[in-house]
Amino acid sequence: MRSHTVPQRLLKQFAYDDPITGSLRLWKYAKGRAPYPNASPKTATRVDGYFAVAKDAEIEARTEDRLAREIEDPVNAFLASFSDACFVLNASQREQMTRYISLLFQRCTARRSAAGYIQEVKAYAFKKFLENDTQLATVAAHWGINAYLNQLRMPLITPHDVAQAAKRMRDKILEPSAEQDAFVTGLVSVIAFLDEPMFNGEWLAIRTTPDKPFILADAPVVTWERFEDGKLSFGIGVHQSNVEVLLPVSPTTCLHILPCVKRSRKVLVPTVREVNSGEAAFAHQACFTNIRSKEIDDIVQNCGGTVRFGQNAFMLWHQNYDNIVFDFLMKR
Repeated sequence: MRSHTVPQRLLKQFAYDDPITGSLRLWKYAKGRAPYPNASPKTATRVDGYFAVAKDAEIEARTEDRLAREIEDPVNAFLASFSDACFVLNASQREQMTRYISLLFQRCTARRSAAGYIQEVKAYAFKKFLENDTQLATVAAHWGINAYLNQLRMPLITPHDVAQAAKRMRDKILEPSAEQDAFVTGLVSVIAFLDEPMFNGEWLAIRTTPDKPFILADAPVVTWERFEDGKLSFGIGVHQSNVEVLLPVSPTTCLHILPCVKRSRKVLVPTVREVNSGEAAFAHQACFTNIRSKEIDDIVQNCGGTVRFGQNAFMLWHQNYDNIVFDFLMKR
């Protein structure tokens, strides 16, 4: 099954009517390649087995169906309305759009490429736990008390038993199939998630003219922090201070969302070039829009693919992992 990494309906927003084929087409921009005029919204971001899991042959179809019914279809009903400068999201539409943006981030190929990095972080958290004798003994005592209270007849649980159990969990994380399993499982878990700071933030729109269009990357959700000197730092979490979230929804309209977080700097209206530079930087392989433009091609050639999840953006190593596995096992 060939699944979409970016919804087909969103890509259609950036397509043009091709008189030769009589169908919608996209201009595709990629670093190191000349602009290509004949990309189809139906296939431009379609990947075979993208949501597939070896142990569950039906999960890809179920995931596609849930994404369509619960996330994409509600937004598709008003997606074209963003082109109207008078259009304002109501509370229900804002909630639907918040879920949509969260899933756009989670399902993109740039995020998928970081799955191995995330598994390494998880394995590191288990390493920290296995090196802590106090935590091993505490979990052993906790499990033993729970077994007694639940009238389970079993041998005394020792720190060694806990360590062996933790090692089995760690080893599963390091299995070859674990990256894909974790990616799909994480995606499914986000379907019902509502990002409250984003939902409660300030939702703005940036507009441009048809001759200076926005582009849409295959990693369409851009985050940045603007410093005092105006420079942008790409790839920060949506709950970090001063974060701004951007999503082009058509060649002439881009959502500019200011999540409800601590802010210490004045927010400026992003320029079209800044938005397109961000889209190009986040792109895993390509960007799309409805016209050929030397300016856009220059941006993609200069900025394309410079943001890499888990390498120079959305880094996790700075967090404290001393108690992550301990807290998890204490709840089991």
